[in-house]
Order: sequence, then C-alpha cells, then structure tokens
Amino acid sequence: MKIIRDMTIFSAVVLLSACSSSSSNDIDVVQSMERVDNHSGLIQHYKGHLEQDPEDVQIMQELAKVYFDKGDTESSKFYVDHLLDKGVRNAALLQLRGQIHSQEGEDKLAINRYKHSIELGNNTGEIYVLSGIAYCNTDQFNQAKTAFNQARLKGYNDVAVKNNLAVVYLAQRQYDDVITLLVPVYQENPSNQKVRANLAIALFKVGDIHQARDLLEGSFTDSQVLEISRRLHQ
Repeated sequence: MKIIRDMTIFSAVVLLSACSSSSSNDIDVVQSMERVDNHSGLIQHYKGHLEQDPEDVQIMQELAKVYFDKGDTESSKFYVDHLLDKGVRNAALLQLRGQIHSQEGEDKLAINRYKHSIELGNNTGEIYVLSGIAYCNTDQFNQAKTAFNQARLKGYNDVAVKNNLAVVYLAQRQYDDVITLLVPVYQENPSNQKVRANLAIALFKVGDIHQARDLLEGSFTDSQVLEISRRLHQ
C-alpha cells in the first residue's frame, strides 16, 4: 500500500509540473503573437481554448479584445455583449464596450461605460484619454480637458495628450492656444502627422498660410494647400 501511495503522489507531482509547463508555454505563445500583432493567430489560439471550455469568461474577453484590435468591431461586440448579458462586469470589459460604442458613433453611451469602468477601479491614463475623446465628440469641452489632464497626471504620453487637447481648442476656435501648445510638440516630433495637421489648421485659421504650407509640404500639392485654406476660411 505504501508503494501505491508513493506512486500516486509521484503521479500528482508530474501532473502539476506538466500543467505548470503547459500554462507557461501558453503565456509565451500569446506574448509572442502579441509582440508582432498577430491578431489572426491570437484569434485561433483563443478559439481553440473556447472549444475546450466555452464558459471561460477570461478567454472570451481576450478574444473580444483581439477582434477589436484587429478592426472587427462586429465580432468584438458579439462576444462583449454575450458576456454582459451573462452578468459579467469588470473594468476592462466596460472599457472595451465603451470603445465599441465610440467606434459606432455612440459617444454618449461610451461615456457611461467609461464612467462605470472607472468606478470599478480603472485608473489608467488610457481610460481618461478615451473619455476625453468621447466628451470632445459630444461638445463637452470642459469635461474633455479635465479628462485629458487626468491622463497627463497619470503619466500618459505627452504628445498624445497635447494633440488631443489641441483638438478641443480647435473645436472651441482657440487657435492661438493650439499654436502655443503644439509648436514645441512639433519641434520635437516633426514626423507626427496628427500634430502637423492640427498645427497647420490653426495656422491657416489665423491667416499664417505660408507656415501652414511649410508644415504640409510633401503631403499636399500647392493647389491642395490653397483649397484647404479656402475651405477652412469658409
């Protein structure tokens, strides 16, 4: 009996070791695919897990996120809504649902999801940037600025935050504020297309067509630049 008991213990140790090794390999596979944005591979990987355990909430949520990152909003929405219908609530899932709302032009609904995500402990810079964009899209400019500044306080990328703040200023026709904000950003990041475009729009708006043309050089022809200027002044 002693021999049988020892063999049973040995088998359990081998089984636990195998499980641990399998889990480690699984993590390595996922991280490897994430590094190269292999969305198709990740989708097949997670679907393989769901075939084994269709009720695995975490795997389904990861699958929904990969679909969203791939640009397949419909598939992402399908899995997210399935989880929500089952009563699943967590900060990441609600952020993702908010992002889907934003993609579909439902920014007011997105704001509610982001608020709920924050209430559930989401304290990242990203959630405040997403909130700021949704607020800006619904013309809630003060709330947008507050959200972007919250993201800044949490260490979010300065270029992204300042460029988003510039969009708010553009919407409020505060063109001088856009120029003051973005000139130093552009000087340090001259290849950033979004910064160049927003700064050029502000320069056009204040009548500094030559500097705006210089910013857009290489991206548009002279006739296109003049057409942009004409439309902006209209």
